[in-house]
Amino acid sequence: MRLTSLLLLLLLAILPGCEPTRHPSRPKALLIGLDGVQLEHYLQLGDATNLSQRLYYGKAYTGGINGKASEQPTLSGPGWVTLLTGVWSNKHGVSNNAESLRVDPSFPSLFKRLRLAMPNAYLSSVVGWSPLNTAYLLEDAHGADVRESGLSDARVIERTLQILDSTPADFTFIQLDEADQAGHDSGFGERYQQSLRTLDSQIGHLLDKVDERQRLNPQEDWLVIVSTDHGRDYWGKAHGGISEQEKTIFIASNKPLNQELSQPSIPAENPGPNHLYSLPAQTSVAPTVLRHMGLKLLPEWLLDGTPLLGDTGVRKVRVDETKGRVRWNSNAPGYLTILKNGHVVAQVPAKDGQWTDPEGMGQENDYVLVLDGTPAAVRNRPAGKAFVIEESSY
Repeated sequence: MRLTSLLLLLLLAILPGCEPTRHPSRPKALLIGLDGVQLEHYLQLGDATNLSQRLYYGKAYTGGINGKASEQPTLSGPGWVTLLTGVWSNKHGVSNNAESLRVDPSFPSLFKRLRLAMPNAYLSSVVGWSPLNTAYLLEDAHGADVRESGLSDARVIERTLQILDSTPADFTFIQLDEADQAGHDSGFGERYQQSLRTLDSQIGHLLDKVDERQRLNPQEDWLVIVSTDHGRDYWGKAHGGISEQEKTIFIASNKPLNQELSQPSIPAENPGPNHLYSLPAQTSVAPTVLRHMGLKLLPEWLLDGTPLLGDTGVRKVRVDETKGRVRWNSNAPGYLTILKNGHVVAQVPAKDGQWTDPEGMGQENDYVLVLDGTPAAVRNRPAGKAFVIEESSY
């Protein structure tokens, strides 16, 4: 009987168009948010950490581009909502930590996009910093299966392990808050380093649970991303400004990511301090999760970030309002499509790297550049309009 079965499988394998039945993979995603973690201090823990041993990681930036429409304060509200929506605060509307703010329904978070595309998906948001669930995403994540707030880090980890152990856990977002509080209380120092050691151990427990789940369910395809909302000032006690250190974050993953993370691409006319803007932006996290979960990235979503899985499309899309010019980085052959406010206005060689809007940029416009099916968006500020960033130390 066994020989007969083997012969049948062999026959199916060699017949044209025939192959044994394969179960489709089931994408799952775990997004781990570490509030206020500075990568340089994390790396001071040495090479034996879970970050160094089990994840692919690289620097990224938050806070948008200084002096441009995307500029936002390096605060937790704008940072977390940017990470979860894939757009800067000039689109999602959470420009500071005021708990009266709500994400703009035109730019929904991962929770709403996934719920609309996957009505039966099991979605969870488990956070230490309550306003994420009780303010900014109050309506947006209303349909999440689990939404818990104000938990200690230990309790967040406990609940997450329960979710990973006993539910479908299609998309799970968690936020760990205690390292940020250690920084606010004491700045950089032993207490802060100890909080990072604890975080790394907790990440290890979560990775172990994901590995166990993949062994028990080989059809599940797990993406784990670890990131943070903002950096810290020189002393480690505050954040909110536009210094390089406050704007420097990191993105780590259990999967190797594409060249947007591994091969920085410099925007020649505005590289930023120490080429900060050659790094991937915080806005790359949401499109990466959406693509992994099987959603097609649509131009009308106006996502500012370049996905870190699959084709990058064009990179470093930006605007020069004074010259009415859209610029980007690409060495790809062929043409890209440019949309302005939802309408196709041009098709140009990807290698050109720039396109001048014949109507100028006297008004606010949304530009989207589509290459290889991957859109990348940017919103200009009307030429001559001043920008004042809101001041806050938290």
